[in-house]
Amino acid sequence: MKKIYLLIAAVGVLIACDPVHEKINNGDHITAEELKAMSTVIVDKVAPVSGQNTYTVAKDASITLAENIDVTDCNGVTIYFDPETVADTCWRISAEGGKPVKLQRNAGFYRYKLPDGATKVSNIVLTHINDNGTITVRGIYKTFGYKVSNGKDGEYGNVITCETSAPVNAKWDIGGKEFLGNFATKKMKVTWDAAKGAYATTDYVVTLTGLCPDGTKLVVEYPVKCDKISDPLVKYYIYGDPNRSDDEKAENPQEPFVPGAWDAAAMRFSSTEGAHLPTIPDDVYFGLKTLIFDVSNVTDNFDLKVMNGWWSNTYYDHVKWVDGLNELQITQTMADECAKGGEGRDLDLMLYNGSMLLKTVYYEE
Repeated sequence: MKKIYLLIAAVGVLIACDPVHEKINNGDHITAEELKAMSTVIVDKVAPVSGQNTYTVAKDASITLAENIDVTDCNGVTIYFDPETVADTCWRISAEGGKPVKLQRNAGFYRYKLPDGATKVSNIVLTHINDNGTITVRGIYKTFGYKVSNGKDGEYGNVITCETSAPVNAKWDIGGKEFLGNFATKKMKVTWDAAKGAYATTDYVVTLTGLCPDGTKLVVEYPVKCDKISDPLVKYYIYGDPNRSDDEKAENPQEPFVPGAWDAAAMRFSSTEGAHLPTIPDDVYFGLKTLIFDVSNVTDNFDLKVMNGWWSNTYYDHVKWVDGLNELQITQTMADECAKGGEGRDLDLMLYNGSMLLKTVYYEE
């Protein structure tokens, strides 16, 4: 990227880019200031199309949520729903007369990814296919991607994009997730303020670590903020997907269960040797995804070991969980040892003590 971005301290977003590489006179390393000048951290932006509205729709009838939206320089349009009003799976949404997409029950978002070069969206249409349905749309926003966002008005979205042209081996830490290489991008979570019924600004710090050819390590930080969900995180279920069809649930119920202490089969991710959980696909392992476990009824003496099915390595020990969502980061070592395309030893979680009810396992991206 050849644009020059200014440092915007007032909004907490640091942006810099180096269109002309200066001669480095420090041997085989640069300074931290030069690293920052040759790197850029950008948060995309969103601009409102319309505000909150509630609609009642008769069976097989349609409503137009928006039409003739100017999307010049945009990469997507996101519709925000009140999840409590998406009470069934009978809602269908389409844009530009395209194939209708089913909204999952309690869906909070729908994102229409724009085709390259689009300048206008003629309409976004919502249909209910069973009896009458009432739905609340909290708002519609269009998204400016990182390549143009800094020249646009609007609030910051939830996608952080990082680049560096510095002569270093680069590692980015974005919200606790590490990426290697001169380019990285990640969707972030944004805090929902239930009392206000709106998103609250969420602050993050992006850390760039650069390793120079002579071994010099440089670390620079970029404070950024996210105001709105511009590109929703999508849940990919490994166990307990609530949106499966009745036939799928009948064939493979994947019901919540209570694993027993010292039962290594209870939470082994293996379709052949595990008691409940299926084999994790290789792309999840080697994509170093963060697994999210939705649990309840966690006892005070809960104590968990994360290992592989051969008991040949312990990745996390004496882990404590709480009621709700608990994260487990897959590491490169875990991928190499547990994936079928690696050593095929299967990820395995085992309770030393305590109890809980495991409901679902998924990752987001």
